[in-house]
Amino acid sequence: MQTPRTWTGSPLARIARMVLKAPRVAMVVGQTVHLSGTSREEFLADAEWVAHEAVHLRQYREHGLLPFLWKYLVESARVGYYLNKYEVEAREEARRVVLANPDYVLRPLPRHARPS
Repeated sequence: MQTPRTWTGSPLARIARMVLKAPRVAMVVGQTVHLSGTSREEFLADAEWVAHEAVHLRQYREHGLLPFLWKYLVESARVGYYLNKYEVEAREEARRVVLANPDYVLRPLPRHARPS
């Protein structure tokens, strides 16, 4: 996988961070990973996090920018962030990627990514 394009200190990611009440956020818009509360180096060092965002990059490529944003927002409004099928797919793929590496230590999901 090629290294994703990132935007550190993204205002969009900062808003998401405040809404989610999370200490750090990575979110994809188009083909860029927007970061807030973390550095590019910290993000890239976390294989599970990168794998999760890579799924969102693929989802944008498959659906297109505006159609995917619309589908993602409708799905989130319908079932919430945690049960959003696009988030479920990203979490599952990220876990598969890291579980394939026997040396990787799984970290607990952040509070905003757990069911309420």
